[in-house]
Amino acid sequence: MKITRKAFLGATAPFLAGGCRSLFNIGYAAPHRPPASERINLAILGCGTQAYDNVTQFLQDPRVQITVTCDPVLEAPGYSYRAHMPGGRQVFKRKVDEKYGNTSCRMTADWREVIDDPTIDAVAVITPDHWHAILSIEAMKRGKHVYCQKPMSLGIAEGQAMVRAAKRSGVTFQVGNQGRSYSSQRVAAELALNGYLGKVKRVEVELPNGSGGKWGHGVDTTRRSIPSYFTPETWSIWQGPAQHWENDVFIPGIHEPMCWRWNSRYGGGMITDFGAHMFDLVHRGLGMDRSGPLAIENFTAGRWQQDRGIFTWAGEFSFDLIYPGDVCVHVFNHDDKSSNKSGKGTSFIGEKGTVTVLGNTLVRPDYLKKWNEKRDLKDSEIHLYKPKDGHSHEMDFIDGIYENRETCSPCEVGHRTISAAHIANICERLGAKSLKWDPKAERFIDNDAANALVDVPYFNGFSLDA
Repeated sequence: MKITRKAFLGATAPFLAGGCRSLFNIGYAAPHRPPASERINLAILGCGTQAYDNVTQFLQDPRVQITVTCDPVLEAPGYSYRAHMPGGRQVFKRKVDEKYGNTSCRMTADWREVIDDPTIDAVAVITPDHWHAILSIEAMKRGKHVYCQKPMSLGIAEGQAMVRAAKRSGVTFQVGNQGRSYSSQRVAAELALNGYLGKVKRVEVELPNGSGGKWGHGVDTTRRSIPSYFTPETWSIWQGPAQHWENDVFIPGIHEPMCWRWNSRYGGGMITDFGAHMFDLVHRGLGMDRSGPLAIENFTAGRWQQDRGIFTWAGEFSFDLIYPGDVCVHVFNHDDKSSNKSGKGTSFIGEKGTVTVLGNTLVRPDYLKKWNEKRDLKDSEIHLYKPKDGHSHEMDFIDGIYENRETCSPCEVGHRTISAAHIANICERLGAKSLKWDPKAERFIDNDAANALVDVPYFNGFSLDA
């Protein structure tokens, strides 16, 4: 990412007095891996809804010291879709201080102060999706290890840049799709990979539906002035590389917590939100962790909101992802008539039987009800990675830092997972029924219009540089 001096000074003038230095022509610093006798200094970038889960896990790890909380918002009662749970950097500083029994955790509104701090070993990127690539890449350039929430990127080119940065920097990277650390998902994938279901020719993935108005927020397209918990400067920081709306207005239907997912400037709708979980399991069970589909077919979409300029994504969708071996992954959205009311199901359908994962629940065919991985999985068969000692996804990230190794969900794996979702969203944006994809070149075949959408448009002086 390159930031012009004009853009940098314009966005951050109020914070320069605090010692934040601009980031220009930064190379790659060697990653810092503390010895086991030292704690890892971790900064939290993003103090909203998802931070409640991740920060709680990190606070339970005695090897971690959270030293900074960073968010453009100081504190706001409605800065989380859980109405009774406020958000903001001060809210999470209090949580950290209460846990550690001191007040040493610092706060900042500006991510540059975190990236530029040599005392910080690692960052947890828990922001809206349009910030994931920039923050992760800049952190990796400075040798900081990265825990990045899913979906890992806003577009395919961002993910490619993140993979390049991870390889060049040598840092430990964990994508925050916690389900990959669940035993249910690992066992389902091992059953599929090792032939216990017979040959798998079909996978069914059920995602939630919707294109706005969820999580207690309405479909509100009113142009309003920014809420009191933002200043003009911090509102500019929140928007970052995304194209600003006319007169920098605040639109509740896409700017309130979690609602940003409904607009393509900030998120990819339900296909990326839950596809980040489900497609990860699909790739794992098909042995496609570092590859991808060959095509998308039979794409249909509907039930858009009235104002598609604000609410980008369809409320209903259905499509097939075609993988090597003529495996069809049928993706469809959850509705009220579904047999799976959770809207989170993934089923591997083999010649002998079907195994389904619903959240963290594993549903097996009768002949595998007594199957036990410790007893029945042979040494010669495929054993998938699992966090050691029953560690959480967040603790596995810390293990990877200390041990200088890949985590349960490394950068390239997360990129390949979310690329499948981005391919579907590109199909939707083009109004296409099908597209062909080359997973090796990571380009669409004979389709310039689709390849033009691989890139994420950046504004306000930002561009990818990794």
